[in-house]
Amino acid sequence: MTILCKLLDIPDGGSLGVSPNARGRDQIVLIRKGADVFAYRNNCPHYDRAPLGWKKDEFLNKDQNRIMCAAHGALFRIEDGECVVGPCLGQKLEKLSVGVIGDDVVLNVS
Repeated sequence: MTILCKLLDIPDGGSLGVSPNARGRDQIVLIRKGADVFAYRNNCPHYDRAPLGWKKDEFLNKDQNRIMCAAHGALFRIEDGECVVGPCLGQKLEKLSVGVIGDDVVLNVS
């Protein structure tokens, strides 16, 4: 289990990028909807090394209802990471297992 951040570090309805091993760009995208947190690897399935965000902690479209790849304009459902618009239609972001324990958002919750 790895602590990624505090729940309150992620704005409700917003996103946050984290890097649990402090190497370079954010490796994990966190999206919060109320008490629920969704986590994905920060890689577009259309091109594996393309990070999703267009600037620090900005991973959502204007309406904040989809994850958006800044490089390709692809849109992904927040709940399951499936691409619904763009060049990777039908593919999915790599979902990660996270949960909230107390005030902490943690990776690999059993």
